[in-house]
Amino acid sequence: MGGQGTSNPISFSEATKVERLDSHTYRANLVDSFCIGTVPNGGYVASCILTAAGLHLARAGQKDVLNAHFQFLNRTEIGPAIIVIEDVKLGRQLSTLHATLYQHALLPQTPWITQGSTRKEIAVYLTMTDLGRENGVSLPTGFSMEHPVAAPPRPDFAALKEDRDAHWSRFDFPGGSPLSYARCLRNCVYYDPRAGQPTQSVIDKWVRLASGENFTAASLGYVADCWPYVVEAQRPSKKEAEEKSRRGESVPFAPGTRFWYPTVVLNLEVKKALPKEGVEWLQMRVMSKQIKDGRLDLEVLLLDEHGDLVALSNHVNLILGSERNTAKRTRADAEEKPQSHI
Repeated sequence: MGGQGTSNPISFSEATKVERLDSHTYRANLVDSFCIGTVPNGGYVASCILTAAGLHLARAGQKDVLNAHFQFLNRTEIGPAIIVIEDVKLGRQLSTLHATLYQHALLPQTPWITQGSTRKEIAVYLTMTDLGRENGVSLPTGFSMEHPVAAPPRPDFAALKEDRDAHWSRFDFPGGSPLSYARCLRNCVYYDPRAGQPTQSVIDKWVRLASGENFTAASLGYVADCWPYVVEAQRPSKKEAEEKSRRGESVPFAPGTRFWYPTVVLNLEVKKALPKEGVEWLQMRVMSKQIKDGRLDLEVLLLDEHGDLVALSNHVNLILGSERNTAKRTRADAEEKPQSHI
């Protein structure tokens, strides 16, 4: 994968399109271009669920997600999915929903799912509200992107789009990158600090959609999970691995090893309502506090062009060989290993 765009990338709005089937049931279609190997990106699927939740409470005036907790139970796959939403508690200011995404052995009419055969893929709790009506105490906290390390100055966005900004440059994957099978990465264009990332465990990026669309509230799930690759920042080159081997030093993993970083849990908290038309650019900081025994944590900060905090996200991810991503699914696997996503 030499670049971040495709000649005709599918639009994000089309990829996350949701159809209302009845008062509490919605249908989505997960597309190949948002996959990592054979598995749709977890944040992309989360955005499909966020779209359904916003549609579900739009008439009640609570289309905005304040907080969402996603549990990834099984590996999703391309093709149709049914999202069933339960009204846990409907309130005047805040409402709580429970959403379940199903795949396999789906029916063309109610009850839409086949008991005993259809798989529960993702379970979600969502707190819904109207961010535009929020009003209350606001106090400064001193938060900035200076801690724990400083990010480069915000770019000149016109220059950045042409890759002429003084502090940020477009990121292109080298040929034969171990991430080449992550097709979902082609849906965004990424920009990195020209001077290099602050540290190996803190990654700063500016990002925009390759399709030319703006980011909307529903896309925050996808953006929060579009770069879970802190491990890649420590990938040794072939030369580095050979030099360490000659010195008798250990190498964490072979240069060509291809990993899959499945999301086990994703939490998303929205701090600011995006305008209805969306925004073209978002700034992202991805941090990991510990990478150990095949598991890592991720903290993701999303900011807008003005430096305002838009959303926070925390993840639990595993580090698995890519063969686990492409392994054939069987009914026995789903029954005996309910956590087959991981």
